[in-house]
Amino acid sequence: LLFIWNLTESGHVYRIIKKRHLLFDDRFTKTMCMAITMISSFVLAFYLELLLPANQNFFYLLPIFGGLFIGWKFGSIIKASDTLNGIYNGTLGGIMGMMLGAVLQNPALCDIPIESGAMIVTNTYSLAIFTACLHALISHFIRYSFKV
Repeated sequence: LLFIWNLTESGHVYRIIKKRHLLFDDRFTKTMCMAITMISSFVLAFYLELLLPANQNFFYLLPIFGGLFIGWKFGSIIKASDTLNGIYNGTLGGIMGMMLGAVLQNPALCDIPIESGAMIVTNTYSLAIFTACLHALISHFIRYSFKV
């Protein structure tokens, strides 16, 4: 449910930026695009990592490709030269979200002592809700900054 909510938020912000980016200078639009690219790719890769099965080798790169796609879409709004910057930020956010999801599912990857499975589930739910709220807050700020 949180994944769909954040995906809808990202689509809504993309439409607003695409429609109104000509009203503002390139520097302002670039700042807004890079902010939403990083948080959207991070959050959506995090959710993909939590939702996809861990034992399938095919799904390991899907969150990274999702972040790359988000970066490409938001980076292509500004100029052709800034597409590379968007792809970089989207891929980096996708990698970070994937790493956070992997560590939440298996804390032994980073030698984090976890006492029980209930603590892992509690941490997963709390971080999923926190990232959803963070994404919604940044999306709200970006929508507010583009009001004319």
